Amino acid sequence: MTKRKKKKAPLLRRRPPATAPRKLWRFSQWDYPGKIDKQVVPLLDAMNSLPGIETESSCCGHGKRPVLIFFRVHDDPRGLFFLTRCVDRRYWKHGDKWRIRLQVGDLYKDGYRPTTYVLESCGWAWKANGKDFKGKEAYAQLKSLVENMEHHLNHEVFMNGYDLDIADFDVEEEEDE
Repeated sequence: MTKRKKKKAPLLRRRPPATAPRKLWRFSQWDYPGKIDKQVVPLLDAMNSLPGIETESSCCGHGKRPVLIFFRVHDDPRGLFFLTRCVDRRYWKHGDKWRIRLQVGDLYKDGYRPTTYVLESCGWAWKANGKDFKGKEAYAQLKSLVENMEHHLNHEVFMNGYDLDIADFDVEEEEDE
């Protein structure tokens, strides 16, 4: 006598539950006084939407020099944490080509110490080897950075895990189509 082989039950595929369109957060658009290089506007919008961050000046490099964004951090360090996380090479594919550095000035005015942060499109290792990232390559990386920032902004586990509240960011709501 032989054992009867059991038939395997067919795999049942569940349909995904019907859900309402997911709401997405996008950085607010800002108006800037004076002439601004259009290539950096999306990044300026994203940075100015972060809590505690205020951009001061910028330059797209005009294809000859690296992108530079000068900014200050006010009372709330969460925006600096968010930006640093998004620029980090572990969380962004171009993070090894960009850096945030500190710069100090000489004038103490209105109780504000002259410390400025600079976000620039050349990592220290690349610059040491004479490879500044500029022009179209830097602009594509800049666009990728804004997309990475929006990804983090919409990443609930990240936001909740670091106690970041969307209400503290200057963002607009969009519906996912």
